[in-house]
Amino acid sequence: MTVRLFYVDESYDDNKFCLSAIGIRHSDWHECFSRIRQHRALLKQDFGIFLRKEIHAHEFVSGRGRISEQIIGKHQRSRIFDQLLSSVAQFPNVMLINICLDVKGRKDPQLDAWDRLTNRIERTMLEFEKREIPLRRDLVAKLPTDYADRYQVEVRLNSYRPRAIIFADEGREPEITKVMRKMSVFNPIPSQFGEWKAGKATQNIPIERVIEDPIFKKSHQSFFLQLADCVAFALLKREVVGTQNIKKYGINKMFEHRLSGICYKKASPKDPLGIVRK
Repeated sequence: MTVRLFYVDESYDDNKFCLSAIGIRHSDWHECFSRIRQHRALLKQDFGIFLRKEIHAHEFVSGRGRISEQIIGKHQRSRIFDQLLSSVAQFPNVMLINICLDVKGRKDPQLDAWDRLTNRIERTMLEFEKREIPLRRDLVAKLPTDYADRYQVEVRLNSYRPRAIIFADEGREPEITKVMRKMSVFNPIPSQFGEWKAGKATQNIPIERVIEDPIFKKSHQSFFLQLADCVAFALLKREVVGTQNIKKYGINKMFEHRLSGICYKKASPKDPLGIVRK
């Protein structure tokens, strides 16, 4: 079984709510962690940024917060922010799933965004399974019929069942956990064609490939959650009208420039970057 670890954080204003998930394969986790730890060590070496200080995107880019013994201006911070986004794109086999919802007209845009994200993660794991299992069966079919361990090989190759674990920043743990537990039992999905074969507008497709409840951590304890915060903030600034400084330093263009290549486009095929908007 292969497992994807998804690190999730949010960014929002009065108009948009963005939720971004960085997906890392379990077999690549140590490599990714080594890279971001090394990157943070270089930031400390070059700019004095405290290794254990949380980089919160909104405060960091706006010039607030004591992150170093030395003064780091907004221009330099914007370059550091750009480098952090670039570091995400360089992780091996990394993927991004992004949600961007209009706030207006929603009772709870955060829980709506979590619903969309969880369903996309579930569908992505299912897509990986549908793609991989036929390839493995083809490999078995090519083995000689008298191969002594053919059955054992077939069992091992067909045991591929991708699963996901979600890590998130602390905040609203009970509500988010309740929503996800409910989705594992009752998860009505509307048909993209208007109705399902049975003539119903929705079909119950419970979440099966997301393991356990989300694991909530303090973001200052996780480099990956801090990166997810940076990704969500960059997405928000792409989607809303930017302030003078956001435009001046090009922060509104960084998401597409740095991260478009790792966005999982199948999450929402009609969107050029796969961003889920409904």
